[in-house]
Amino acid sequence: MTPKEFEILLSGAEIQLSRIKHLYEQWFQGIERIEPQIPRKQFDRALHELRKTRPRNTALRFRFQTLIQRYTTLQTYWRRVGRQIEEGTYRRDLLRARRRREVARAERERVRHHPSSNPLELDPNEDVNVDALIEEASDHMDELLKAPKPPAELEEVPPARPRPSQEYSTATFGKPESRRPLTQRDKSSPAISPSRRAPPPIAARSKGPGEARMRQIYESYIDAKRRNNERTDKIDYEAVAKSLKKMVPELDRKYKGKRIDFKVVVKDGKVGIKPVVKK
Repeated sequence: MTPKEFEILLSGAEIQLSRIKHLYEQWFQGIERIEPQIPRKQFDRALHELRKTRPRNTALRFRFQTLIQRYTTLQTYWRRVGRQIEEGTYRRDLLRARRRREVARAERERVRHHPSSNPLELDPNEDVNVDALIEEASDHMDELLKAPKPPAELEEVPPARPRPSQEYSTATFGKPESRRPLTQRDKSSPAISPSRRAPPPIAARSKGPGEARMRQIYESYIDAKRRNNERTDKIDYEAVAKSLKKMVPELDRKYKGKRIDFKVVVKDGKVGIKPVVKK
């Protein structure tokens, strides 16, 4: 082999080594999925051919020795980094994993402290099992229907019985109040005050849906169950409305100043109702 041919082969080997070095760097960075073994084997064969015929030219021999020393150093480096990647101790992988954890933590903190202004889907106890709530309400209603009515009426009557004398006495000695306008007398009249002091219904106390909206939710829930081929013969409006109204006070205490609503969803092949809170 002439010195000119040897120089051409040596230049090609140097280019191959530079390319293999870049491929290994891409593998270390995660761009390449596998180690570049095939280009490395091709370089080993080219290096073996160069070893067979060493020229007497001092400059070419120096370049060849420099190429071998460089390849030996890179082999040691590649072997060490490959072992660290297999063991999971490579510095770049550790930094990448730490960066992903910090980004995920920052995202959780942002969501926790700065909730979105859009309507939020609330899930305090996962999905609302409306069927179970309806069965529970139906059982409770059956127990109330089976219970004797007179005791229940007697429990409500005693608080109102002792007050007739007080009402008459108040009406007898409260004549000066009759000079006030009719609207003011109605507001302060003891005969009307008991009905005014009665607790309002749950839908009026909290910020839950009204009667019309509750009817709409019930109809959507029944339609969704029919489309999903689920039974609807044992589901009545009173049980569904009672189950949803029981959730309103808890959601109202948890999310003060927001309006509570419900929507029908299908999850895991089953139709349910989920609470939604809006500002």
